[in-house]
Amino acid sequence: MKNKLLIVLDLGCLKAWHAEYDDLSTNPRLQLIQDVNLISAHGRLSDKLTDGAGRFPGGVRSIPGLRASGERHNIQLEFDRRNIKQLAAWVEELVAREQPDVPIYFAAEREIHRQVLDRLSPATRARLDKVVPEDLTKINGQKLLRHFATP
Repeated sequence: MKNKLLIVLDLGCLKAWHAEYDDLSTNPRLQLIQDVNLISAHGRLSDKLTDGAGRFPGGVRSIPGLRASGERHNIQLEFDRRNIKQLAAWVEELVAREQPDVPIYFAAEREIHRQVLDRLSPATRARLDKVVPEDLTKINGQKLLRHFATP
């Protein structure tokens, strides 16, 4: 059997594994080659933003004491979009480092699966042999390979 590259990710982390097959064993040896945790994906939003609501003057000038809250209602979506962009860049780099004949298996959690694939270049998407919309970042070893097995 051929060696394989397994890439699994969710919004906060990416893990890449090499599955190396040899002639003496039926089970491959899995070696973790990349483990990335995005610090920007963890923690509360209030810890990431520094200015409190109402500190800066703004709004209508005729009303004394009115202060703008400066709320950005889509700030969490913006943080998620940036994380997805960064994860897609990591996937591009991992795929570019691999030999052209190595099969590449890819899994991402269902919520971001399509967004990550859309950010990948057509050449990278063409190299992906199996794509699974599932969060497999907490699974290790032979159980991970079973998720990519064809039914």
